Amino acid sequence: MQLSDLLRCPSCRGTLDDKGSKDGSSCPSCGTAYPMRDGFYQDFAPEIIAQSGFGQWVLESRPGVAIYEKYLRVSFVRVMGQNWDGAFTPALEDAYLVSHVAPVDGPVLDLACGAGRWTRTLVETFGPERVIGLDLSHTMLERTHRLLNELTLLRGNATQLPFADASLGAVNCSNSLQLFPDPEAAIAEVGRCLKPGGTFTFFTFRKSTSPAYRLLQGPWEKITRVQAFHEEDLRSWLTKAGFLVTDFSGPKLIIQGTAVRG
Repeated sequence: MQLSDLLRCPSCRGTLDDKGSKDGSSCPSCGTAYPMRDGFYQDFAPEIIAQSGFGQWVLESRPGVAIYEKYLRVSFVRVMGQNWDGAFTPALEDAYLVSHVAPVDGPVLDLACGAGRWTRTLVETFGPERVIGLDLSHTMLERTHRLLNELTLLRGNATQLPFADASLGAVNCSNSLQLFPDPEAAIAEVGRCLKPGGTFTFFTFRKSTSPAYRLLQGPWEKITRVQAFHEEDLRSWLTKAGFLVTDFSGPKLIIQGTAVRG
């Protein structure tokens, strides 16, 4: 299927009126327009502007994005995941995706694709014609476009995805669930868009059960405006969204998970 056949209005889920690649599209049902930005991505969240806070500054500013992968993300995983020895490496992240992302027929969405770190792994595994990157940050999308200039990129909100019901073959969400203001709603939205049998893979963080370590992890959550999770909450949200959890692993406070849409 063409991308235009899969896209829907995130506001009302109506079929879009395609104006052409240079002009974006609009929804005849509710009248919302979704423009093209910078000639390479369509904006399905034009009403959302950057929020305040250090974490949002990192995700939106060019200086923050420029040092994100090499420095800031490493420090973030070290604190949130208790990865002080560096044993959880990017190579292990890649290996998990290669072995656990198992799409059925349809596109593979990298949800909150960021600077393209995991998107590149998905492209190398499934091909650029099958992968879609979606993020809320204009600056992150620019970075991903420079890395993967042939890739389809969209700007959008994780709780209002611009896709038809049961239209995606797989969804990956690496190091991002903790950023979403409403992760339960985001998981439900992934469940809506995935085809039966499609996989949802994710990488996020456990809430430490150690009161001593929470003295470090808790303030870091407030500074960066993120949240770590109790495993039982994630499992409950996945079950309510129609998923069967097939893997829930990861060292220390790092969660690597896979769930299959029923």
